[in-house]
Amino acid sequence: MAHWVVIVQYGNEGVDDFSCEEVTRFEDTGDGARARLYEIACTHPPRKGLRQQRREVFRIGDGDAYYTRIKGMVCTFVATYRLAELVWSTDSEPKGS
Repeated sequence: MAHWVVIVQYGNEGVDDFSCEEVTRFEDTGDGARARLYEIACTHPPRKGLRQQRREVFRIGDGDAYYTRIKGMVCTFVATYRLAELVWSTDSEPKGS
């Protein structure tokens, strides 16, 4: 099985300051990884204290990325979730979480 990581880039809509972080690491097949990415894009709270009123999830390309707009009480929050497969490492046995 392949080793995967899901990363998210997020911030408030209309603001140029975005953050990027790793959401999770895991082992799975390509189809399983894409299904997990979709689930994360639909449910992951990218910021603490965000009071979600509505969420829109848009697929980018073949499903290796999703753009999410989350309407909150005060502002609209945007996030891009991306799936990445480990292709090289100096570690002889990469570890998933």
